[in-house]
Amino acid sequence: MALPPCRIHPTAILEDGVSIGEGTSIWDHVHIRRGARIGSECIIGEKTYIAYDVTVGSRVKINAFVYICARVTIEDGVMVSAGVVFTNDRFPRAATPDLDALRPSEPDETTLPTLVRCGATIGANATIGCGLEIGRFAMVGMGAVVTRSVPDFHLVVGNPARSVGAVCRCGALLLRFEGRSEDFDGEATCKSCGRRYIVAGGSVREADV
Repeated sequence: MALPPCRIHPTAILEDGVSIGEGTSIWDHVHIRRGARIGSECIIGEKTYIAYDVTVGSRVKINAFVYICARVTIEDGVMVSAGVVFTNDRFPRAATPDLDALRPSEPDETTLPTLVRCGATIGANATIGCGLEIGRFAMVGMGAVVTRSVPDFHLVVGNPARSVGAVCRCGALLLRFEGRSEDFDGEATCKSCGRRYIVAGGSVREADV
């Protein structure tokens, strides 16, 4: 079955070289910078900003007021909730050291990449640091400040964000970690959908894959 054409609100700004997949909706006052690539069947919420050369996979939901900076890659099936902010420079400055000129806004050698793996969820108003990875089907709690990579299927909360449990592909909580996640070894079954997981040394993997 053919997908419908993409829908772009008349107030949205799409710069040269932007690619939008079939069935994607771009809502009001979205700004997408040059070279960005958005997959099919996505939703880009109002007043969201997507920077130069950002890659967004297919079936991704990006809610309102999200800021996605350069060198961010978002894989398929990711949920980015309202007000999420990505960063790409650990030591940002507005001007040169002698303050006689503004630093350029374009990506350079100090711009660090961030990868959000397939199926992950980022909660509302979370802040995502740079030079890290958010794992497959991981879940970042609302308001969290992520300063290091998040393993697959982990649930992280707080400032700085820390692992407090594991979540299923379906989004249901699998288990809570008592103490360090690395100290937990065992199996878990999702009470919602029945999927089974093996947890060992902080790693969570699907038992049936």
